[in-house]
Amino acid sequence: MKIPSLDRHLRLPLVLALIMVGVFVINRIAVNRDHGFRDYGEQCGICHHGGRGQVSETPPLFGRIDQIASTPEGKHYIIDVLLNGVSGPITANGEHFDWAMPSFRRLSDEQIAGILTWVAAQGGRNATRNTPVFEAQDIARQRLPMHSAVQVRAEREALDQKYALP
Repeated sequence: MKIPSLDRHLRLPLVLALIMVGVFVINRIAVNRDHGFRDYGEQCGICHHGGRGQVSETPPLFGRIDQIASTPEGKHYIIDVLLNGVSGPITANGEHFDWAMPSFRRLSDEQIAGILTWVAAQGGRNATRNTPVFEAQDIARQRLPMHSAVQVRAEREALDQKYALP
Protein backbone atom coordinates (compact mmCIF):
# COMPACT_ATOMS: atom_id res chain seq x y z
CA MET A 1 0.00 0.00 0.00
CA LYS A 2 1.48 3.30 -1.07
CA ILE A 3 1.27 6.24 1.31
CA PRO A 4 0.26 9.39 -0.56
CA SER A 5 2.81 12.18 -0.50
CA LEU A 6 1.95 15.65 0.63
CA ASP A 7 1.63 18.40 -1.93
CA ARG A 8 4.95 20.26 -1.83
CA HIS A 9 3.11 23.59 -1.45
CA LEU A 10 1.61 22.35 1.82
CA ARG A 11 4.81 21.02 3.36
CA LEU A 12 6.26 24.30 4.62
CA PRO A 13 2.99 25.62 6.14
CA LEU A 14 2.41 22.24 7.79
CA VAL A 15 5.92 22.13 9.26
CA LEU A 16 5.56 25.71 10.53
CA ALA A 17 2.18 24.90 12.09
CA LEU A 18 3.65 21.86 13.86
CA ILE A 19 6.55 23.95 15.18
CA MET A 20 4.11 26.57 16.48
CA VAL A 21 2.04 23.91 18.25
CA GLY A 22 5.21 22.47 19.81
CA VAL A 23 6.33 25.89 21.04
CA PHE A 24 2.87 26.55 22.50
CA VAL A 25 2.83 23.22 24.37
CA ILE A 26 6.34 23.71 25.76
CA ASN A 27 5.46 27.25 26.83
CA ARG A 28 2.31 26.06 28.66
CA ILE A 29 4.31 23.41 30.52
CA ALA A 30 6.89 26.02 31.57
CA VAL A 31 4.21 28.50 32.66
CA ASN A 32 2.42 25.88 34.78
CA ARG A 33 5.70 24.81 36.36
CA ASP A 34 6.57 28.41 37.17
CA HIS A 35 3.15 28.98 38.76
CA GLY A 36 3.63 25.92 40.98
CA PHE A 37 7.02 27.21 42.08
CA ARG A 38 5.67 30.70 42.74
CA ASP A 39 2.61 29.47 44.62
CA TYR A 40 4.72 27.05 46.67
CA GLY A 41 7.00 29.90 47.71
CA GLU A 42 4.09 32.13 48.68
CA GLN A 43 1.93 29.52 50.41
CA CYS A 44 4.17 26.70 51.68
CA GLY A 45 7.79 27.86 51.73
CA ILE A 46 7.56 29.82 54.96
CA CYS A 47 7.02 26.64 56.98
CA HIS A 48 8.59 24.00 54.76
CA HIS A 49 11.70 26.11 54.08
CA GLY A 50 12.31 25.45 50.43
CA GLY A 51 11.07 21.87 50.67
CA ARG A 52 13.71 20.65 53.09
CA GLY A 53 11.54 21.19 56.18
CA GLN A 54 12.68 22.41 59.57
CA VAL A 55 14.10 20.04 62.17
CA SER A 56 11.47 19.02 64.75
CA GLU A 57 8.94 21.49 63.34
CA THR A 58 7.94 20.78 59.73
CA PRO A 59 8.73 17.68 57.69
CA PRO A 60 10.68 17.82 54.44
CA LEU A 61 8.64 17.55 51.24
CA PHE A 62 11.22 17.08 48.50
CA GLY A 63 11.97 13.46 47.74
CA ARG A 64 8.93 12.30 49.75
CA ILE A 65 5.81 13.65 48.05
CA ASP A 66 6.61 11.90 44.77
CA GLN A 67 7.00 8.59 46.63
CA ILE A 68 3.79 9.00 48.63
CA ALA A 69 1.81 10.07 45.55
CA SER A 70 3.05 7.10 43.50
CA THR A 71 -0.09 5.15 44.48
CA PRO A 72 -3.71 6.26 44.00
CA GLU A 73 -4.26 6.17 47.79
CA GLY A 74 -1.13 8.22 48.38
CA LYS A 75 -2.15 10.80 45.81
CA HIS A 76 -5.58 10.99 47.47
CA TYR A 77 -3.94 11.52 50.87
CA ILE A 78 -1.62 14.28 49.61
CA ILE A 79 -4.57 16.16 48.10
CA ASP A 80 -6.50 15.74 51.38
CA VAL A 81 -3.57 17.25 53.28
CA LEU A 82 -3.68 20.42 51.18
CA LEU A 83 -7.47 20.68 51.18
CA ASN A 84 -8.09 19.83 54.85
CA GLY A 85 -4.81 20.24 56.71
CA VAL A 86 -3.32 17.59 58.97
CA SER A 87 -2.81 17.57 62.72
CA GLY A 88 -1.02 15.43 65.26
CA PRO A 89 2.11 13.33 65.48
CA ILE A 90 3.62 11.83 62.34
CA THR A 91 6.95 10.31 61.40
CA ALA A 92 8.65 11.45 58.20
CA ASN A 93 12.04 10.15 57.07
CA GLY A 94 12.43 8.57 60.51
CA GLU A 95 11.99 11.89 62.33
CA HIS A 96 9.01 12.63 64.59
CA PHE A 97 6.87 15.72 64.15
CA ASP A 98 3.88 16.83 66.22
CA TRP A 99 2.39 19.82 64.51
CA ALA A 100 -0.63 21.12 62.67
CA MET A 101 -0.74 22.14 59.04
CA PRO A 102 -3.63 24.41 58.08
CA SER A 103 -6.02 23.80 55.23
CA PHE A 104 -5.23 25.47 51.91
CA ARG A 105 -8.78 24.99 50.64
CA ARG A 106 -8.89 28.72 49.83
CA LEU A 107 -6.53 28.14 46.89
CA SER A 108 -7.93 27.27 43.48
CA ASP A 109 -7.84 23.73 42.14
CA GLU A 110 -5.25 24.88 39.59
CA GLN A 111 -3.02 26.40 42.29
CA ILE A 112 -3.09 23.27 44.45
CA ALA A 113 -2.44 21.02 41.45
CA GLY A 114 0.46 23.25 40.39
CA ILE A 115 2.02 23.26 43.85
CA LEU A 116 1.75 19.49 44.26
CA THR A 117 3.08 18.77 40.77
CA TRP A 118 6.02 21.12 41.32
CA VAL A 119 6.85 19.63 44.74
CA ALA A 120 6.58 16.07 43.39
CA ALA A 121 9.06 16.97 40.64
CA GLN A 122 11.76 18.09 43.10
CA GLY A 123 14.64 15.68 43.59
CA GLY A 124 15.10 12.46 45.45
CA ARG A 125 12.91 10.29 43.26
CA ASN A 126 13.84 6.94 41.82
CA ALA A 127 14.86 7.49 38.20
CA THR A 128 12.79 4.53 37.04
CA ARG A 129 9.55 5.92 38.43
CA ASN A 130 7.44 8.58 36.76
CA THR A 131 6.87 11.78 38.68
CA PRO A 132 3.21 12.09 39.71
CA VAL A 133 1.25 14.87 38.05
CA PHE A 134 -1.72 16.44 39.81
CA GLU A 135 -4.57 17.84 37.72
CA ALA A 136 -7.10 20.49 38.74
CA GLN A 137 -9.92 17.97 38.27
CA ASP A 138 -8.21 15.65 40.81
CA ILE A 139 -8.42 18.45 43.36
CA ALA A 140 -12.01 19.39 42.47
CA ARG A 141 -13.19 15.78 42.96
CA GLN A 142 -11.85 15.76 46.52
CA ARG A 143 -13.19 19.10 47.76
CA LEU A 144 -16.25 17.34 49.17
CA PRO A 145 -16.74 15.86 51.64
CA MET A 146 -14.54 17.96 53.88
CA HIS A 147 -12.45 16.15 56.50
CA SER A 148 -10.96 17.28 59.77
CA ALA A 149 -7.18 17.54 60.09
CA VAL A 150 -7.34 14.64 62.57
CA GLN A 151 -9.19 12.49 59.99
CA VAL A 152 -6.45 13.24 57.48
CA ARG A 153 -3.82 12.08 59.99
CA ALA A 154 -5.81 8.84 60.44
CA GLU A 155 -5.78 8.47 56.64
CA ARG A 156 -1.99 8.83 56.79
CA GLU A 157 -1.69 6.19 59.52
CA ALA A 158 -3.68 3.69 57.45
CA LEU A 159 -1.58 4.48 54.38
CA ASP A 160 1.63 4.14 56.40
CA GLN A 161 0.55 0.68 57.58
CA LYS A 162 -0.02 -0.36 53.98
CA TYR A 163 3.02 1.22 52.28
CA ALA A 164 5.51 2.38 54.97
CA LEU A 165 5.55 6.05 54.01
CA PRO A 166 8.85 7.92 53.83
